[in-house]
Amino acid sequence: MYALLEPGSHHSWQLKCANAGHPPPLLVSHDGDTRYLTTGHSVLLGIEPDTPRPSSTHTLAPDSTLLLYTDGLIERPGEDLDRGLARLRQHAAALTREPLAVFCDELLAGLVHGGNDDIALLAVRLPPHDLNPPAEERP
Repeated sequence: MYALLEPGSHHSWQLKCANAGHPPPLLVSHDGDTRYLTTGHSVLLGIEPDTPRPSSTHTLAPDSTLLLYTDGLIERPGEDLDRGLARLRQHAAALTREPLAVFCDELLAGLVHGGNDDIALLAVRLPPHDLNPPAEERP
């Protein structure tokens, strides 16, 4: 996963990303709305070396949370992957207003069930509107 987060206009942020085989990033709004960022996704590195790698750009609202994670967080043996993705969305939506450290700790506590796969997550909480001047007003 390659991701670049930059200030956008009107208090927003721009995420430019390319994903080579990882689960899609999850975006959680301050109100608890969730969506997976599925564009810019391609096959794992090394599978087809000459395959073009698409990228995508997403506009992120102030006070939203961007979650990157490995498949160990959502996969369970014998279970459909869509079920794990739905479970992650539900947990993240319920935790959206928690401090970021609590958000991450509670996701791990609620989703990890004795698997043997690696688990890593990276979460970024964007500043709220009142702490986030528009790009044209930033130094």
